Amino acid sequence: MRLNIGKVPNEILKDYVFPRLGAGDPSVLLGPNIGEDAAIIKIGGDLVAFKSDPITGSIEELGFLAIHVNANDIATRGAEPKWFLQCILLPEGSTLDSLDKITQQMDSAAKEIGVSIVGGHTEVTPGIERPIVVGSMLGIVRNSRFFTSGGAKPGDLLYMTKYAGIEGTAILSSDKKILSRYGESFVSACKNFLSLISVVKECRILRDIEGVTSMHDLTEGGILGGVWELAEAASIGVYVDLRRVPVLRETQIICNELGLDPYRLISSGSLLFTVARGSEHQVELALERSGIPYAQIGEMLPASGGRQYMDLQGMTFPLEPPSTDELWRGVK
Repeated sequence: MRLNIGKVPNEILKDYVFPRLGAGDPSVLLGPNIGEDAAIIKIGGDLVAFKSDPITGSIEELGFLAIHVNANDIATRGAEPKWFLQCILLPEGSTLDSLDKITQQMDSAAKEIGVSIVGGHTEVTPGIERPIVVGSMLGIVRNSRFFTSGGAKPGDLLYMTKYAGIEGTAILSSDKKILSRYGESFVSACKNFLSLISVVKECRILRDIEGVTSMHDLTEGGILGGVWELAEAASIGVYVDLRRVPVLRETQIICNELGLDPYRLISSGSLLFTVARGSEHQVELALERSGIPYAQIGEMLPASGGRQYMDLQGMTFPLEPPSTDELWRGVK
């Protein structure tokens, strides 16, 4: 069986990855599962969050994304990102300038959120065409309360922060067709969306609000993929209204030009979270005071309610498991 580019499908993870996890350990409070962003390990009296993630779809922002994408997953557990290990793989023929750019971006991004880079590995390796960075991030759960993607309950309200497709917009703006038609200023504006890529700020706010029941970082699969993962992790249903999902004008332009779906485009920078009814006012007020855009986009349902979404024309469709991210159709 030939695998498609992008994340390995969930059914294959269930058959070939999750059953093969080595020795059992009671210190592992949260291990691998569909939709879960990071592991939680009890070490002495502390809870530590662990995450590993590669950056493979971007070249220009490689070091920047390596830090923030991994930190985001730690933050969704309610943990504080602290330590990062890097594995930098450069293709044959790489110059020192390439390594210089990646490590400068890492250094700057890590300082921005208070993370220390504590080790890793760097090499020029055969068999790859572009630089790849694989990062591992560790963080501390401050008050012993950690979050899971599977914490949502039927009746909870479904929210997102910021906008759909932020990361995908920044990456795809480098497409030659986009550059030639819309010019340097448009591309520069899209690149500036990378300033929105971190969800650490909103996670720090939400982790202290009792009514928040789950948090999930939106990466490959975009909004629709992330919503399905959230429901799958909780083994319940969900309804999401795409008419409520904020999409930036630039994202819509790029998706229209490249024939892509903005709701299935990699969306690092947007946080998906659920809130128990009665706590929504407290959550919304906290986000408004911090200047973080948000939208209430649906609700969690009992398992019997199924998983569905409403499109922009008001038509309702079944919400299917995520497939190959739209980014890979757009990257040339």
